[in-house]
Amino acid sequence: MSRLYLVSNSIGNDLDIPPRTKQLLEDADWILGEEFRTTSTLLKKLGIQKSFDLLNEHTNPKELKEIGLLLAGKKLTCLISDSGSPGLEDPGKWLVPLAWEMGVEVRSAPGPTALMAALTSSGFSTSPFTFLGFLPREEKERERVLKAYLGYGSTLCFYETPYRTKHVMETLSKILPNDRRVYLVAGISTNQEIHFRGNAKEILHSVTKLGKLPPVFVIEEKKERQFR
Repeated sequence: MSRLYLVSNSIGNDLDIPPRTKQLLEDADWILGEEFRTTSTLLKKLGIQKSFDLLNEHTNPKELKEIGLLLAGKKLTCLISDSGSPGLEDPGKWLVPLAWEMGVEVRSAPGPTALMAALTSSGFSTSPFTFLGFLPREEKERERVLKAYLGYGSTLCFYETPYRTKHVMETLSKILPNDRRVYLVAGISTNQEIHFRGNAKEILHSVTKLGKLPPVFVIEEKKERQFR
């Protein structure tokens, strides 16, 4: 039976890397990484001398199909992303359904994710919550998507690039009701981690402090707040 393991990486601090990650990568017949520098650095840190191939946003459909065929011929393949657990808003989301179609068993080696770290730290309701992935780049479309999901009333969580943090906060400050707070955290698990919790308009004035740290946004659920 061919098996694909989704192997967790750290989300900022090397001490977050699960011990099982090293074991699986040592045992793997094939390793798929997201970016060359990040994957090679990780393997070096773990003392693993193995070659690897890449699966990322530049992988085209033909190449993905070829990877699927190779996957079916391997006993143990490990997919590791640049940060966190593969399959959440990274190329793993393309490979996993293909693996099942090819008769490859998919298993996960659980580890840290920026999504859960931000959500559980926010102090907002975790049940239910809605994960939006990355929002559209275009402002009007981003605003439309946010307004639609705000209407559901659940806690919202999404990722963004450091270069659009201020633009997103500008959108939130325009459309977010005053009774729904925002938790913005950037550089999770690093020594530079910084976070803000409160009114969107207040946070907007502070986002210049984030620099190039990758942010995660959590928007409070729509309900009467108690015991806060």
